[in-house]
Amino acid sequence: MSTIRSISDTNGSAYTVVTGGLQHGARHEQRRLSIVVLNRGGRVGRSEQFQRLESWDGDILSIEGPNPAYDVEALAAQYPSVRFLILKRAMSTGERVNLAVEEARGRLVLVVWNDMQVQALSERVLNRIDELACVCSVPTVRTERGQTVPSLRIPAFYGGLLRVVPETAAHDEGATIYPYDYVGIYNRERFLQTTGYDPAIESPYWQKLDFGFRAFMWGEELRCFTAFRITQLADPPPEDTTLDHDYRRFYLKNLAVRFLGDHGALGWSRFFRFFVRTKGSLVSAIRLFREARAWVRRYRYHFVQEAARVTELWEYDGR
Repeated sequence: MSTIRSISDTNGSAYTVVTGGLQHGARHEQRRLSIVVLNRGGRVGRSEQFQRLESWDGDILSIEGPNPAYDVEALAAQYPSVRFLILKRAMSTGERVNLAVEEARGRLVLVVWNDMQVQALSERVLNRIDELACVCSVPTVRTERGQTVPSLRIPAFYGGLLRVVPETAAHDEGATIYPYDYVGIYNRERFLQTTGYDPAIESPYWQKLDFGFRAFMWGEELRCFTAFRITQLADPPPEDTTLDHDYRRFYLKNLAVRFLGDHGALGWSRFFRFFVRTKGSLVSAIRLFREARAWVRRYRYHFVQEAARVTELWEYDGR
């Protein structure tokens, strides 16, 4: 079977789509579920994963780096229902998720890594996820040995400083500030309305935290479903929580924003505190502050609360 190549361009980032020729419906036909596979490591276990996923009634996409370590066209011929998106340049994980969600045909988009297995996702749970329409519904995560991974992230302010605490799910539909390792079922429409992950933030930790705070500050939710279970077959990369330049951008877009009744605002009165707390040169601080201020002004009416109020949600719900 011959493969088919096409060139797409999303937000100026070109990528090649390789398929085995068997596709379900037209390019813009909407389906209920799309399954996105993010890839790291080698090809080991990929065939088994695609075999499992093809048994699902879903649109399947595999996001490949600029230089795949295997023959994508051979895989596409073997699995004709899978679309392989080969990136033209290196992208952060958040950018890859953005691209995949835009390309997906399902109104729900399940994002997993190639070193993970979905163990449980019943029709009943999928219906509940569809009904609640959270911007992202996250699973409980276990290791191959059956040990539960503390995959929820709970934010809180201690002495004016933000701390994020890892926890296991205490009950069904509990909230989390961001999806563990980017994994979850994204509501496509709501995700795109939040603008997705910020490509200007390179750190996975601050990129996820920026997305999560923005989602809650804009009135969205991320919740965990205990009957949606994933097994992690390899250790994920450790999270780097260094207060670097990415933290500065996260701080301005989230922690520095004030909610003024019907809109968010980032006034120049916030600059001195930002400069003192995040350091860096004065010139770069002014430039970054101006960029963030323009961004906040553009989306000011999307805000429904500020960051301090977001952290209180867990206290109110007993989480």
